[in-house]
Amino acid sequence: MHSERRPYHLEAAQEARARGIDVLVTELGYLRPDWMTLERNGNSVDSLFPTDPDAIRRIAAEAPEVDTAVRYPRQAGLETVDDLQNNLSNVFLWFLYPHYRAHGLYHPFVAYARFLWREGHRGARDAAALAVREALKPPFFLFAMQTDTDFQIRSNSQLSDMTEALGEVFASFAAHGPAGARLVVKKHPGDLGPVDWARRVPDLAAAAGIADRVAFVDGLGMDRWCADAAGLVTVNSSAALDALAAGLPTFAMSPAVYDIPGLTFQGSLDAFWREATPPDADLFRDFRKALAASIQVRGTIYSVEGTARAAEAMAARIVGGTVGMPGAADGPPPRYERARALGIR
Repeated sequence: MHSERRPYHLEAAQEARARGIDVLVTELGYLRPDWMTLERNGNSVDSLFPTDPDAIRRIAAEAPEVDTAVRYPRQAGLETVDDLQNNLSNVFLWFLYPHYRAHGLYHPFVAYARFLWREGHRGARDAAALAVREALKPPFFLFAMQTDTDFQIRSNSQLSDMTEALGEVFASFAAHGPAGARLVVKKHPGDLGPVDWARRVPDLAAAAGIADRVAFVDGLGMDRWCADAAGLVTVNSSAALDALAAGLPTFAMSPAVYDIPGLTFQGSLDAFWREATPPDADLFRDFRKALAASIQVRGTIYSVEGTARAAEAMAARIVGGTVGMPGAADGPPPRYERARALGIR
């Protein structure tokens, strides 16, 4: 299944486990742009990928270097066509399955309206973000937003939504952020929900008493923002991998596959602003090698050829009994202890 935390998938997984049936879960790749994830048990909090740096180094020692060449370029329009076929049939043929409930929080027409508005203002959004970027002087920290509808937030974090996450980050930064430092809040590029973050973020910052120290942006890639940042904070977004690759100190508010001693800051958020150190570059290289060897396959759902190659690679692992091998195929999920401590699920 693709993402086991969706309600119907979660129920299917529970019934399968009760009958001794393996649960194999796919997701978008951690090593983007053209990789996919295939794991036993689940992703994120439920991942079996190790958190012990020594275990990661042992996997990496036997793994090849990661091939970063793009094999399957993203095909324009493919995702849009698939999304329309799925959602329009659900909307207009609802009477065929009247009890079905979609996993998203918003009606698809809300997302489509937001998408059209964002595309119509793409140039203005990028220009505004570029103006903030050029005027911004170090030190500044980044907060990478996620979407409220994402199950990474709804099921794999202790937070109810981005508003709560921003409130915690702003309160911490107000009390412990270095004098003169600023905080840049970057909107998730796929956020098509109804919340007007360009208004809400400044309002939340003002409530925390740091209106003049927070900037909201909705544009430019992570590489542009990571270039001179002092560090990145996120709930559990894969955007942290861009920060780690750039050598930025990184803090994950919730368990994530990359939340590993030596990579992310293991202290409190309050301490992060002043005490965080850059990730171990050698460990990050080993982390990527171990990921690619154990829970990643080449391919992507954003390309017809990439989808076929991903399906073939996943089938080969399933038939060969090598899902999660080496090092991420069994044992208790190592992120459960932190998840329990945070009150997740």
